[in-house]
This record gives sequence, C-alpha cells and structure tokens, in this order.
Amino acid sequence: MKSLLAECERGTALTVVLEGGAGCGKTDLMEGFAHHAAETGATVLTTAELESSTAPGTDRPTASTGTRDGTELPALDDLISTLAERAPVIICLDKPQDREEPTWRRLLAATRRRLRNSPVMVVLTLLPFGGCQGDLHRHLLRQPNLHRLRLSPLDRDQAAHLCETLHGGPLGDTDREALHALSGGNPLLVRALAEELAMRARSGPGAPWPCPRGLYAQAALDCVRLSGPLAMSVALGMAALRDFSDPTGLTAVLPLDWPEIVRGMNLLREAGLVDGFRLRHPEIETEVLEHAEPGRRADVLLRAAEHVRRCGAGARATARHLLANGHITESWQMATLQRAADEALADDDADFAIACVDLAHDAATDCWERARIALKRHVVLLRTEPWRDDQRYLEKPEWPVCPHGTDHCAAQAVLTALLMIGCGRLEEGGAMLRTVAAADAGVTGPRPDHFNEGWPWFFCLTPGVPDAWSLRMSSEQTACGEAHDVGGRIQADGVRFSVCVNRHHVRARAVHEIEEHLGAWTLGDTTLALIVPELRHLTTIGRPDLADAWCEHFAGEAAERGVEGWRQLFTALRAESALALGRVHEAETYAREVVDLGGDAPSHWLCGGVLASLIAACTASGQYEEAVRLLDRPVPDGFYRSVHGLDYLRARGQFLMAVGRPHLALSDFLAVGRHTERCDLSMRAQPGWRIDAAEAWLALGNADEAEQLLYAHEALAGDDTSLNAGLWLRVCAQLAEASERPGLLTRAAEHLQASGNSWELARALVDLAEAYQDLDQSARADLTLRKAQQLADECGASPLRERIAVLGLVDGRPVLRSPRGPVRVPDPAAKLSDSERRVAVLAARGMTNREISTELFITVSTVEQHLTRVYKKLDITSRQELPLHIELALPETA
Repeated sequence: MKSLLAECERGTALTVVLEGGAGCGKTDLMEGFAHHAAETGATVLTTAELESSTAPGTDRPTASTGTRDGTELPALDDLISTLAERAPVIICLDKPQDREEPTWRRLLAATRRRLRNSPVMVVLTLLPFGGCQGDLHRHLLRQPNLHRLRLSPLDRDQAAHLCETLHGGPLGDTDREALHALSGGNPLLVRALAEELAMRARSGPGAPWPCPRGLYAQAALDCVRLSGPLAMSVALGMAALRDFSDPTGLTAVLPLDWPEIVRGMNLLREAGLVDGFRLRHPEIETEVLEHAEPGRRADVLLRAAEHVRRCGAGARATARHLLANGHITESWQMATLQRAADEALADDDADFAIACVDLAHDAATDCWERARIALKRHVVLLRTEPWRDDQRYLEKPEWPVCPHGTDHCAAQAVLTALLMIGCGRLEEGGAMLRTVAAADAGVTGPRPDHFNEGWPWFFCLTPGVPDAWSLRMSSEQTACGEAHDVGGRIQADGVRFSVCVNRHHVRARAVHEIEEHLGAWTLGDTTLALIVPELRHLTTIGRPDLADAWCEHFAGEAAERGVEGWRQLFTALRAESALALGRVHEAETYAREVVDLGGDAPSHWLCGGVLASLIAACTASGQYEEAVRLLDRPVPDGFYRSVHGLDYLRARGQFLMAVGRPHLALSDFLAVGRHTERCDLSMRAQPGWRIDAAEAWLALGNADEAEQLLYAHEALAGDDTSLNAGLWLRVCAQLAEASERPGLLTRAAEHLQASGNSWELARALVDLAEAYQDLDQSARADLTLRKAQQLADECGASPLRERIAVLGLVDGRPVLRSPRGPVRVPDPAAKLSDSERRVAVLAARGMTNREISTELFITVSTVEQHLTRVYKKLDITSRQELPLHIELALPETA
C-alpha cells in the first residue's frame, strides 16, 4: 500500500481494491492506510464526507447542486481535481455496494478520464468473487491502473499469535488446534474466541468454549450477514442440513442453482466460516437458524427433513429437522416423530422422545390420536419426572376444535378417565368411561379404538389395581354379558378395555414364578408396567427380602442407563420393602431421598407411596415432629378418593395411634375400609385395615367392636400372609384371658418372624414379655425383653426401647426400681459362685457338657451339677435361657 501511495504521488490515478471475506480486516487495513496517508500530507476523503455537503477544509459542496439563484456549482471531479493540485487525494470507499451507485460510478469514470494523470487513489473494500450485487465489479474491470489486494484468512500460527497477544498468555497445543478449527483464520472470530477464552479462565475448568450463544456465535452470524444475501441463503441450507450438508442436499433444500450455491460457499469459505460443506461449529448453525426469517427457515427445514428421509437416514435424523421447524402438517411427519420417539426411548434419550411426542401432540388433528399421544407422553415422563407428571394432566387440556365440541369431546373424556384410573381414582375414572359408553351406545358403524396400548401401563403402577380388577373380571361376566377373553379384550358396561390381563395376573403366583418373570424381563417402558406389580406382590406375599434385592437390581440398571425417574421409582419400592422388613432406618433413608427429589408439588404417587412410607418410618422411630411436618404437606385434589390414599391414611392412622389419638386413627382406618370395599380391592389392597381398626377400638375401650372386626377379618382372610396372621394374633391376644395371651403372642411372634418384619416382631415380643410379667414369669419376661430390645436397636425404634425400659429392661438387663433411689441394673450372674459362672459362660457360648468338662478339667457330672444350680438361681429351665449378657458381667472368667 505504501508503494502504491508513492506511485500515486508521482501523478498516476490508481484504483485499489481490498478483497477478502467478511471479518478478515479489510476495513481495518483501509482505515490504517488512510491514517498513514494523512500523516504524509495527503487529503483523505471518506464515503461519509463525499456524501456530505462540503469537502474537508473547504466550505464548498462536493457535488453539483443548485443554489438559490439557480447557478451550477462545481462537480465532484472538479473538486477532486482542485484538491489534487495541492496534495495527493486518497478516497476511501468502504463497502461501496451499499452506497448510492452514482457516487462510485462518477469516481471510477473520473479516474479513467479526467483524473487519469492526477495523484488520486480510490481505495475500495469488496467481497471476493464478485460477492456484491450490481455492476461494480464489471466497472472495475475498465479501470486502467487497477490493483487487487486479497486478504486471506490467518494460518494456524498467525491465529495463535493474535489470540496470545489478546489473551495475554501462551496457548497450549490443544487450544491452538481448536482455535484454528473454530475460527478458520478469521481475525474477527479469533478475537471473539480470545474474549471467551479469558471468560473461561475466570469461570474455572469445565466452562464451555466456545460459549453457547456467546461472542463467537454472534460474530460468526455477523460475518454470515456481511457476506451478502447469497451467502446467507447457503449458510441457512447448511445449518438446516447439518450432517447431511453436501452438494445434493444443498441443491434440494435451496431455491438456487448450483453455480449460485458455489458462489455463496466461496464467500463463506473466504470468511473462514465453513469446513467442507458444513459451517464450522454447531453454535454457528444454531445462530443462523434462530435469526433467519421465519418463513424461509420453515421452508428450508421442511425441505431438509424430506431430503434426509429420502436419503434413508432414519426417523431420528429426520425428526431433528422437524423439531427445529416446530410445525408439521403432513401424516408422514407425524409418523416419523412417533417412530423417532420410540427409537430415542430405546436409547434412553427421554428428552428427545418427549420433544417428538410434544410436537406430534400439538399437530394432531384427530382427537383420539391426540389423546393417545398425550397418554404416551405421560408414560415417557415417568423416566424424568415420575412424581410431578400426573396432576398436570388432570387439568383440562387445550384441544383443537372437533365435531364433538371441546366440552363434549369423547377423546378428552376418555383420556381424563384413564389418567384418573392411573392415579388410583377408580370410581371417578370408571364413571367417566361409562358416560362415554352410554353416549356411544347409539352410534352405528365402526367405532374408534378408545383404548390403546399405552393406558394399561398406569394400572400396574397403582398398588392393588391390576390384581383386583383382573381377578374380578376373569371370574365374573361383565355387565354386558360377555365373558373375559384371556387375550386381553374385555367388554364392560359397553366399553372395550384392553386390560393388561394374563394368567399370572389372575391367580396367585409362586415365588419362583415371579423370579422367573423378573429375570426374563429387561427394564423398559412396557416391562416397567409388569415389573412394578411383581415387586409389590413379592412384598405382599411375605418375601420383601426378595423384593428388595430385585429393586436394587433394577435401580442399578436404571442408574447405569441414566434413567433417573425409574431409579427413583425403584428406590421408592425399596423403601416399601425395607419397611416390610422392619428396617426403619433403611426405609427412612430411601424414602427421604425420593421425597426430597420429588419436591413439594402434590402427586398421587409420591404422597400415596414413598411419602406414606416415610411417615410410617418416622412414626416407628419416634420422630413425631418430623411426621407432623410430612403430614402437613399438600396432597393433590381427589387424593383421598384414590387407591394411593389408602397407604397414606393407614400411615397417618398409625401415627395418630402412636401419639395417643385412637379416635382420629379409627376414622382413618375405617376410611381405608370403606374405600377398599367400595372399589372391590379387598383381595389385594390393604387387607389388614380391620386389624388396625380393631386395635384402635381396643384403645378406646370398645372390645365388642374390636372383636367383630377381628372375626370378620378371620372369615375373609383365607390363606393370609404371615404378616397379617401375626398382626391378627397380636391384637386377638389383647382380648384373651391372661393365661391365654402368651400362647397367642408366641404364635404371633412365630408368624411375624416368618414374615421377616423385625419391627412388628419386636412389638409382639414386648407384648409377650408383658404377658409373662402378668403371670409372674420374670425369667421368661426378661429373656423376651432382651430379644425385643435387640430387635428394637436394630430397627432404630425409639418408642419400643422406651416401652421396654418401662417394662423393666435397660440395655438388656432387668431393672430393679427402689422406692427411694434411682433405677438399678443388677448383675445377671451376681448369685453365682465363680465355678458356676465359669460353667455358665461356656454353656452360654453353646459348648456341650463334655466340651465344658474338657475346657475346665472337671468331670461331666460336675458340669451337670453346676448347671442345675445355675438354672435354679437364675430361675430358668435350660441353657437356651441363659442371660445373653452374662459374659459381660464375668470378665475374670472370660
């Protein structure tokens, strides 16, 4: 540029064109040269000054304009000629294609003719390859002293040097490579990346670079726009096609011929914006799509989706373009979205699946199809928000206009009914289904399939619903007189049900059958509906230990696959199984994790399942204040009319019993019974409500009501579980004579031990110890209390430990209460001589008489004599009743 200035000073008019991609520094170079020329004494005219009314240093107009008296003032070339007589004139035209054509046309014509031998230099900045519109490039070809200076993008080392200068520090090899790959050598992009690199350093490791929608993306969008409308069109096509951007794809989606596409690509390539046939980074693609004109963007995205589908790329790839457009109209697009959602679910990409289902739902014009998709979305959301999803769907959804009218749309009514059933509100859901059936009774011709494959999944997630309804439907004829079809189709009250009924749902399953099913099923959206009831059934039939093991297995699988919603569901089931095993601390840990993750939004599943488990665990552990706080949480509308409300009411009733409010507890237990019988869930859901109510009646002093409930339970129980049998016997013992109570409570303890519920077993043992004390059998009472305390300690049941202390045992030792002094704990071996203690210690360890004689170097007969005296002094009858802590009292004999 300096040499060209020297040539100009010698009296030659020059035209200098600075060519380069957008953002490559053309304007900076021109402004720097203008500053240098001004310092050497040249006169510099800019575009703005040419278009203003006066020239610099004069008070004359720059162009031929009229005056008030009508005389003509000197033209532009006269002005430049006059200025050139005093000093070289440098005229800087930045982006002349954006200015009025007469300005640059007159300048070019003047330098070709009148000013050809004058010290005048016209400097222009242009896009390469004829990137500007109009005749400017054609006119430049006529210039006699034309010089083109091409500004190419920076190479790797130049880009790194510029970034290091701006960043103020050296770049690592990885950042150097990334810098050139991201910028393509465009100085403007390098500057933006340097700024974001400084921000990343301040944000700490792990911050993204480039930043989403940051300076880099904005600068790249500016470069695309400055490259002209042709380049903008090509960039939009590339952004829409993404991985499928190639010559064939660009030709298919753009209303341009191939030579035009090539010109646009060259403009983008000179700006460093493309790599091959793609824009350099997804952030650039996103920015181009977001800022494109909506109509053009929609058209290009739909064309891209059609092209990708024709290429056989798959439903998910096509769906990405449909999602980017946000609007679909054709049937193939609806089908593609639903296939893409299924494929995404197979890969555990729930967010993509939900996006596809949402768009399909919004675009559906058929009400039944719309309802089916809404139901599918509900099931998919179990993967992400299992505790927050149900309530929002019970609100009246927005529906398009349909022939039925929005207030009488059968599809909407059926969807709401199915969701209510899924939330356990069986009566309301059933009533709505019967209403739809009655309305359809007079319709002739084929009817739509009101119930699709998705809706039975909800039943399996509702405790008690699949078994109770399936068993009832399989054993009785329905209202319309058609028998149950094992294939799964049922006609009930004129409405077809596609219920999830098969043979293992309509008869009692053995444990090995359940485990075979669980071992054969892989966790998925459909099998989840089969796995959950089987796990609950294991707990119901008295094998919560197996249920817990399988829950751990499936929760681990869900966590490994990243499906957080399923993991939370199985963690909630682990809380239920831990509670059934009497592991109070464990149940509280699992339940609290899920409750905290579920938030405060009211949910049928959350409140009726894991929240009820947490309330029960807090009650058992004596955390009454925490239980009150949990009971103060809001519950969803209609919750107490749902099956999920049964567990909650029972947990609340148990809390009220624990804090001495049996009359309120009785109300909750009876409410459970009324709902159970009304919904015909007596065979599966909460069969022990009569036992709970009987215990509440006893606390109120009404033995007759309690006895009637216990008799009713016995008559209806049939093959009852060990847990319910043990609970029934424990409450029955409270009605029995004192002499009969130990026998009943012993049987209760045996059943409860078989059930695996250590907390209920501890309660029964405390009752048994109290019964022994009433019969003055102190040794048996002490031994029973010690066992009960051991279980209470394992469970973390503080109220039980307090009751044990009241009955006369502290830390496993009998309590002596002096009328004037504090509680005193006696030595269990204080009555024994040293020889007797040594024999008792070894016997308590399980050694035989012969092994004891060998150990102590005495005869077997002597051992037997010592043991006889030990039994008599400790008031026991066998070595199995030897005090558990006798060794702690005899350190010298250990």
